[in-house]
Amino acid sequence: MHIFRPIVLQALTRVDEQFGATSISLAKKWSRDRLVFYVDHPYTFKDLTNEAYQEQLSIRKELWKKNIYHFQPFDDYPNFINICPSPVFPINFLPPGMIYNQLKTKNCKTIWKAIDTVLDRFHVKDNFVYINSFNPVYFSIHSKKKYIMSIYHCVDLIEGEKYIAKHGKTAEKKAAANADLVITTSDELRHKLEPFANHIETVYNGADYDFFQREHYFEPHLMKNIPKGKRVTYVGNIGLRINYKLLEKIVKNDPELQLILIGPINEREFRGGNLLDYKNVHHLGPQKMDDVPDYIYYSDVCIIPFLCNDLTQCIYPLKINEYLSVGKPVLTTPFTNLEDFDEVVHIYDDDLSFEKELKVALEDSKKKVQRRKEIAKTNKWENRASQFHNIYLDKINRNAQ
Repeated sequence: MHIFRPIVLQALTRVDEQFGATSISLAKKWSRDRLVFYVDHPYTFKDLTNEAYQEQLSIRKELWKKNIYHFQPFDDYPNFINICPSPVFPINFLPPGMIYNQLKTKNCKTIWKAIDTVLDRFHVKDNFVYINSFNPVYFSIHSKKKYIMSIYHCVDLIEGEKYIAKHGKTAEKKAAANADLVITTSDELRHKLEPFANHIETVYNGADYDFFQREHYFEPHLMKNIPKGKRVTYVGNIGLRINYKLLEKIVKNDPELQLILIGPINEREFRGGNLLDYKNVHHLGPQKMDDVPDYIYYSDVCIIPFLCNDLTQCIYPLKINEYLSVGKPVLTTPFTNLEDFDEVVHIYDDDLSFEKELKVALEDSKKKVQRRKEIAKTNKWENRASQFHNIYLDKINRNAQ
């Protein structure tokens, strides 16, 4: 008999950030049959004055006034409890050392005060599963309760994210060593953390397949004036991973091609130069997740224009399953191992091969719609969540013997 123990999932991604995340997707699926306490990365005292955070903070400030640290953000996932700790000290700017360690410990205790308060509110005593999803600096349990298993969940190459890497590289090795179990989202990440982990497994990213299925898709108004026929769309963060030089060559070579970029520009990491000045480049900004399936449906092809380097090599391409869920052809650079998608993706590594593969993709656009959907369906988040759960349940059972 399966025992669905409560999960405390401490994540780097906050629950109401514009784009979803692996941690949120898994937490939603797990919450179908158990309580899941999703712990936001804490805001710092410095963040309280940051204009960019005021909308999200307004919700939390009302809760903090009443000494309440949680809310339920999704009507269709009533067991998904979002924990929002009180503000903590900003510490990332500090060098490693005594002051950094002391403030980090204070921060951890602030986080766990909120967690314990909410666990008490929901009558959770002991035997919860603790999962830290890519937030290794705060992989530290300061609870009066007893957890049954600790898991470090690695979803990306931490040294590739400059801000996180400052303290995260060292913290991640310690988290891997201290966790009962490490689960990574790619084979390359597993290879990198294997020397430090007691027990390590891989569970790939998935897609919310059903979310992308619509009885009717509606063309977004921002796309109505963009010529059809060669709409090439990228959805995601516009930052460090993108091969901007190659994109600029592609749009310069073919003025009829319409490059559509959907997502926020990361000002610190954007290296696009003049890319956005081209008439056939359309940056539509970040859009509501509910509207993303419509943007993909009204595109002719979708692309993953990533650089090929150590950072991208460690990525399991989450967005490829989202594109395929709508049945769209996918053009991608060979940034990682894509052999599982051989029959439904088109690989390019320069402007000439892009032109060639785009032509093929447009010609067979409607021929492989069903096959693309079938492949995406096998990678549903439900399947990934079940695989993840079975791995740690098996370890719990073996530990109990």
